[in-house]
Amino acid sequence: MPMPPDALLVVNVDSDPDPVHEPQPDDAILAKYRTMQTILAEHAGGSAAWCVLTGPVCRDRFVQEPFLSFWRELRDGGADLVLHPEEDLYGPPPGKIGDRSSYENIPHMRPVILEKVRQMREAGLPFAAYRGGYHGFTPAIGRVLKEAGIGIDLACAPGIVWPEKAASWANAPLSAYRMSADACDREAAPEERDALFEVPFAWDGVAPGTSRRFVIGENYMINDFSTLEAMQRVWKAVLARRDSTGRAQIVSMICHTFTMGQAKFEDQLGAILKHVRGTGGRIVTPTMARRQYDREIARA
Repeated sequence: MPMPPDALLVVNVDSDPDPVHEPQPDDAILAKYRTMQTILAEHAGGSAAWCVLTGPVCRDRFVQEPFLSFWRELRDGGADLVLHPEEDLYGPPPGKIGDRSSYENIPHMRPVILEKVRQMREAGLPFAAYRGGYHGFTPAIGRVLKEAGIGIDLACAPGIVWPEKAASWANAPLSAYRMSADACDREAAPEERDALFEVPFAWDGVAPGTSRRFVIGENYMINDFSTLEAMQRVWKAVLARRDSTGRAQIVSMICHTFTMGQAKFEDQLGAILKHVRGTGGRIVTPTMARRQYDREIARA
């Protein structure tokens, strides 16, 4: 009997510190990072996509020691590093006008992206991928990423449309795809060479719900704003799509380091990753996912 197509999951680790006005000391943040690292080592062999925060109030903090040593340890253990300029939550940036997303301000975003890419590359820690906060992304940011040498984005949340956050994923594919240069929720045309690779958040296909404003809720796989049962239901929908289409499914989930230290979320994360593997899923990095996607396309 032939093996079913793959079901691949990328674990997006949002390494934001607690979103509070008083920044936590490095040791406290690193303790939470290491708790997350331990869970992922046990249940995913270390494969994950770790976001490096570069928001306005901590523009350089996480691209310096002691964090550089931690990122290097993760990279050597098999993880990918992800550029995460959380411009408006850990901000806003100086000079912002109005309530539109900073991601729409390319004269601001281009130097932010290029400078952090340069800093990390010079430290021997190149970014494999990019993810905007609140699922924000624009075609102009896509062009900057290609200029910076980043070929993978992880912002897609199918069905989500939040104009205030530059999130426009109404018609996005439910599994990984090569992104059109003109519309982030559309697949690239065959003639588009070197199109960005997009890994969408796992979605059950039900009308998007929110647990609170601008938070994707239980219709997606998000450890910190959902339940184990809800995440299992979403993963079941992913497997059902694989089985009904006969095509591999490549999706992502998100978990935040700021909930580490809370037994509920630690246990829940381990449980959903164990469930994914127990139902035949594989946990991979964005780079591994792109490689598998390209192999599938070559075989088609």
